[in-house]
Amino acid sequence: MSKWSTISCENCGCDIYIHEDWDNPPKICKSCKEERANKWYERSCDDCGTTMRIHRDWDNPPKICKSCKEKRASKWYETTCKGCGGSMWANRDWDSPPKFCKNCKSSNAPKDVTCDHCGKGFIIPVGTQIKCKQSGWELPRKCPDCRELFRHKPFNTVQEKTIFGNIIYRTYNSLGQLISESRDEKTFFGNEQRRHTSQTGKTVGVTQEKKTIFGTPYRETTRTDGSVKSRSKEKTSFLGKKYTESEGGSSHTTHKTTTETTWTGKKYRKTE
Repeated sequence: MSKWSTISCENCGCDIYIHEDWDNPPKICKSCKEERANKWYERSCDDCGTTMRIHRDWDNPPKICKSCKEKRASKWYETTCKGCGGSMWANRDWDSPPKFCKNCKSSNAPKDVTCDHCGKGFIIPVGTQIKCKQSGWELPRKCPDCRELFRHKPFNTVQEKTIFGNIIYRTYNSLGQLISESRDEKTFFGNEQRRHTSQTGKTVGVTQEKKTIFGTPYRETTRTDGSVKSRSKEKTSFLGKKYTESEGGSSHTTHKTTTETTWTGKKYRKTE
């Protein structure tokens, strides 16, 4: 009795002769086997250069080998968004890993604004916006350069004269850098006020004398848009020294201004 028999090729259906003693008889014919083999080709791994076998029928053939893929995956780690506290992924190869997730970045996109003090445009970044929200602060109104000017306290305000002989009050920071200038003037209706300009000549506010409903005098400085910038009133210390207490700014900081005298006898106003 013959030990040979025929089966159909699983691919094309043609007859294949097989022997009953074979441990692993073929399931496809020689022609189909060669056709399948021709669909495989070799390419190098983009990372390490090792040879990989790729099939032409694959929709998304790999560009890196399995070893390199595992190595890349190990570089990813989970971190926490500093804005919302949610989880996000970062890579150990990144020079500047993200601090905020995609949602926080999109809802707090960088803003182009104009400095209230000098008039120069600047950008409020994502991190600053989120920090202001978390701390309950207003967004910055001054550009980084002007914020640096105001960072150096105490401020000294001295009375000087222009080249035309007009009285002007100039305010300097502790480094001697000019912050602002102030001039007294009268409005169209004859009311007295003091106009403040930045180091660039931009009007940043106007101060007028006012009274509370109880008749207590105070000074109010408004911005060019009419919003209140600061309010101040005169006070006397426990030792009997007079000073001016003012409150304002985006953080509503309280400042104390006193009249001081230099060693040459020149008076100036010191704000801390």
